Amino acid sequence: MKTLGFILENTLEEICAGRKLFTPEAATQDAVDDFQQVAKAISYADSEGLVEHCQFGIADFTAKLTFSRVMVTGGVTELGYEFLRQRSNNREKKFG
Repeated sequence: MKTLGFILENTLEEICAGRKLFTPEAATQDAVDDFQQVAKAISYADSEGLVEHCQFGIADFTAKLTFSRVMVTGGVTELGYEFLRQRSNNREKKFG
């Protein structure tokens, strides 16, 4: 299982590369469940100021909130770029 930090890093890199819309890869329950980790990572990034202008589509408002899509229209902030630089530097120190 991927960690939130790894998912967050990959998602921020995708946003840097121009991706704006995130949805489950398929209509299966497994794909929807996997997507929840990506949506939570973007929600965390939004709350920490790593990205700007996020819109969250909610599929289910039960006790377990289920996201159906996320659109990031503002992109990665300078704080988000700094997060990616630190993750890259840590990886280089670890494996360099």
